[in-house]
Amino acid sequence: MNIITVGQNIRKLRDERNITQQQIADSLGVTFQAVSKWECGTTVPDITLLPEIAAYFSVTIDELFKPGMTTYRNKAERLMSKYESDIHHSETFELANKEYTKLISENSATATDLGSYAYLNDLRSQYYLKLAEAYYLQAIEDGKKHKDLSYYKNQRQYILFLSRLSRHDENINRHVSLLEHEPNNPMNYSSLVAAYKCAGDNENAIKTAEKGLSIFPNDAILLVYAGDTYKHLNEFDKALECWNKAFEIDPEMIDTRYSLAFYLMEVSQYINAKEVFIQIKEWNNQRGFYIENRWVNAELNKLEEKV
Repeated sequence: MNIITVGQNIRKLRDERNITQQQIADSLGVTFQAVSKWECGTTVPDITLLPEIAAYFSVTIDELFKPGMTTYRNKAERLMSKYESDIHHSETFELANKEYTKLISENSATATDLGSYAYLNDLRSQYYLKLAEAYYLQAIEDGKKHKDLSYYKNQRQYILFLSRLSRHDENINRHVSLLEHEPNNPMNYSSLVAAYKCAGDNENAIKTAEKGLSIFPNDAILLVYAGDTYKHLNEFDKALECWNKAFEIDPEMIDTRYSLAFYLMEVSQYINAKEVFIQIKEWNNQRGFYIENRWVNAELNKLEEKV
């Protein structure tokens, strides 16, 4: 055991946290003289104390023996660096998050601390993005056996997920391939339309929608996507026709009413928009969707000020 290295590292860690030898001693159940002897290299901690010392400073036992151990400005920065080396370790993230939150609440966080805290959360978001994608892909793969409504819902959610990451080409190519493989499925047309729309390519979106509707003229989901795309192309009559037909075919397709209400608000037809939101509210109440109506009520309150 390199007693000098251990002592030096304990001193570094203590200075890093701005604590006294007595504070360490009280936590570990030893005297401050014992801590002083460790730091001077006169003695070394009892081997049974090493796990407690490592835990106290949020380091590994191996780090205590590492010559030239990296020092950090504070405990938060050390934990952030530790998390950076393994973003799957949620416990380290929580510890680091707690330390940064403490610094911020005490108004003692510097610009460097705030930047490090931002980076910590950046790393965490990367972890969750990878986790989300893994589960989307697993859900889609498992859903291939039956291809029920949840399978296609997961497909569309994954389209939105990839679009938020600007992976538009991947989205489009994936659904072009799915449509080529299974051209007699209207859901594949809807998914490709969604991929094009998310990429901002409304021209190809409407071409795909129209081709799909020429084969499946009564597919409500495809009609909704067509209506939304026509609206973006400023072809409002066609948009209204698609939305109304979709709702007529499938009264559960409440998305059509939301699309209509938003359009009416955009063109300042506030009285008509209010009527549609009231229809949506009644639809939600009939199905027990009371939470959704909180947002609907907020929109109705805004409209009250305009009509």
